[in-house]
Amino acid sequence: MQHQFAQNWVTQIGYVGTRSYDLWNHEASDLNQPPVIQDSNFCGALDANGQCTQPNFGRRYFAQQPDMTQVLPLDYAQFQSFYNAFQASLNKRFSKGFNVLAAYTFAKNLGNADGNVGGYVQNSYFPNLEHGPVAPDLRQRVSVSYLYEIPVGHGRRFLGGTKGIVDGVLGGWQVAGITSAQTGEAVTAVMSTDLSNTGSFSYRPDQIANPYNFSFNTALQANDYGCSNPGHQTLDCWVNQAAFVAPPVAPGQNSAHSFGNSKIGNLRGPNLVDFDLVLQKHFKIGESQQIEFRSEFFNLLNHPNFGLPGGSSVVYVDVPGGAAITNTSTDNRQIEFALKYTF
Repeated sequence: MQHQFAQNWVTQIGYVGTRSYDLWNHEASDLNQPPVIQDSNFCGALDANGQCTQPNFGRRYFAQQPDMTQVLPLDYAQFQSFYNAFQASLNKRFSKGFNVLAAYTFAKNLGNADGNVGGYVQNSYFPNLEHGPVAPDLRQRVSVSYLYEIPVGHGRRFLGGTKGIVDGVLGGWQVAGITSAQTGEAVTAVMSTDLSNTGSFSYRPDQIANPYNFSFNTALQANDYGCSNPGHQTLDCWVNQAAFVAPPVAPGQNSAHSFGNSKIGNLRGPNLVDFDLVLQKHFKIGESQQIEFRSEFFNLLNHPNFGLPGGSSVVYVDVPGGAAITNTSTDNRQIEFALKYTF
């Protein structure tokens, strides 16, 4: 829906939705994963020396192919996603030396895959249990782009009577830029090892508390996970890893654990804020020649935008430093200058 409420001012709101079915599973699960959690899945009966005799025992196709290990699907239609977004924008068309476009999006991208290669399944036989936020799930994003002709120089509001060198130096400057901000990306809490003894590609923990409540179990934060400031969110402990525990041992087993109840996309990376600016001017030389000068400032304020905890789309919550942020998602401030001669 679009509406013009003043001269050169236009606002627009809308809904965008995308429903996707039968997205490809591209090596994201093991179709020969043992379907039952049990201690003997990768061993079978022991020989007289206590050694495993059937390393693939427990796999789905063990009876037919006892030597078969993993079966990785290639473009197997299995996943789905559902994107919903509210979008709004405000646009001032260029007039009186000024243009601005502001846009805002509130969105959710839910499913068990984003349609791209990547992401793994905990239990290959129940992919629908993987439901949660999937990349890119940026809940809120706002951007503002603008262009402003500084009203200085010949025929303008200030120093309108100047000509020659003075006007050539001071007049005709333009400032443009893009300012953007967005909430953090979704990441998934996982365990560093498969405790289910099923060969799970994405074994997850049980979540017992809010991972952003740093008042929960500060002793564990300090002693087990090496947090520099227990009780507070820091770059070396972006989430409270004490909020996650290993699932219990499966019924009737001695060492194989149940699958975890933690959902995919249950954690968030840092927010991102970025300011880019351009200062430019055209210097006319006679009738048909001109020089364009541009100075571009990327990340003008040199604001650090930190990367994802764990450095990827998963966070190993059972490992000291597993929730640490060790990189940035944008570069430091960069300044570029350019000259273009047109004839």
